[in-house]
Amino acid sequence: MASVSRSALSTARSATRTSLASTSRLVAVRSYASPSTARNDEQGQMMFGGPPPARKDEGAVLKRYTGKGYPFIPSLRHVVYPFHPHLHKGGPLRELTIPLRRKGGRNNTGRVVNRHVGGGHKRRLRTVDFHRVEGGEHDVVRIEYDPGRSAHIALIKKRGTKSEPGLVALSPDEAEDALDEENRGTQKSLEAVKAGWSYIVAPEGLRAGDVVVSYRKGIPESLIQQFDQTTALSGNSSATKASSSKVGATDTPEMRRALGLLRTVTLKPGNVLPLFLIPPGTQVHNLTMTTDGKMQLCRSAGTFAQIVSHQSADGRAIGGADVLTMGGGFDAEGNRLPKNGYVLIKLQSGEVRKLDPGCSATIGVVSNKEHQSRSLGKAGRSRWLGKRPHVRGVAMNAVDHAHGGGRGKQKGNKHPRSIYGLLQHVRTRRPKDKDGNKSVVTERPRGKQTAAKH
Repeated sequence: MASVSRSALSTARSATRTSLASTSRLVAVRSYASPSTARNDEQGQMMFGGPPPARKDEGAVLKRYTGKGYPFIPSLRHVVYPFHPHLHKGGPLRELTIPLRRKGGRNNTGRVVNRHVGGGHKRRLRTVDFHRVEGGEHDVVRIEYDPGRSAHIALIKKRGTKSEPGLVALSPDEAEDALDEENRGTQKSLEAVKAGWSYIVAPEGLRAGDVVVSYRKGIPESLIQQFDQTTALSGNSSATKASSSKVGATDTPEMRRALGLLRTVTLKPGNVLPLFLIPPGTQVHNLTMTTDGKMQLCRSAGTFAQIVSHQSADGRAIGGADVLTMGGGFDAEGNRLPKNGYVLIKLQSGEVRKLDPGCSATIGVVSNKEHQSRSLGKAGRSRWLGKRPHVRGVAMNAVDHAHGGGRGKQKGNKHPRSIYGLLQHVRTRRPKDKDGNKSVVTERPRGKQTAAKH
């Protein structure tokens, strides 16, 4: 027994010494490893452009007015309000707003031509720039709430407005007069936007202090020369011009690397780019239907489209630096360039469209994705929004509606009719889209979907 106990004791002592030795070695290794690891991290951060930026406040707080501290009343019981702490607390820039004159859904003779419209809070329409023609860097001053749309808007100001010879800073009175309702879309209104201040639809994650740039007129020559590897290889200026004019003729590794670096600089939320410069898989919004048109697609809260692929004129998918030869935009003199192919985009409905490569889009997803999570909670909040009650036809009397009268909640096996007695859901004309939309490649899914059989 004594020998067994001595052997067990010696085994325990040796195990203790081994554990202490391993512990001391771990402490020593950690003490030596931590400075080198930190040094490597610092070197890696400096290698890739410094430390990562601080993470911004992304989402909203869904406020509910129930529980301790709130009265248990019907007007607050079901209210869900998305609260965004980063929104501007004050009013809009008055020079970029237009008063909304309400008519209650009535025409010039006083007849109701648009039912369920009336009332509503006093409102001013924000003049949002859906063209983004003006290039250069714009500073985001603040993010604001817009009562006229579901998305948030951003107030931006062009850098160096007063120093540039082509731009003249307008006084508030001149800007308000230029942005009046009768001047919308004219040269006078465009000059007011060019004066430096404008509103844009804010993408998700955009905050005050950020910088947005519009490349709709094209990439600046200085930025192209910074990443174009062919300019350094050419000996004279004529060769440089020839190589820049044929920048996409040969898809070389140098050109791919230059295009990748260019996309790294330009692909930021809020920037506007032509579609041929946006790589596949990128989420975009505010797409234009034509090369020089206004932004029409994906403008409501939380919406986006996705770039699918770049197609040549014969339907072949292209990539690399070959996308620079797609054309479709405008040259320096304002003449339209011939397009060589098209870009496929996929909307959230599942529809796939083809657009000209010169059409532009804004990088990112539209802000205020929590808009669909809100709950008004009471009928009065709908009246604040300018919505009057919508009464069903079967709830009316027979004299008021074709579905009215009778017993129970049925319309008596009658064909659906409007309140004016017109037959509903019956086509009496040839549809305009009988031959289909030529720009739609794949229509959105309709009806009940079933799994594909392979």
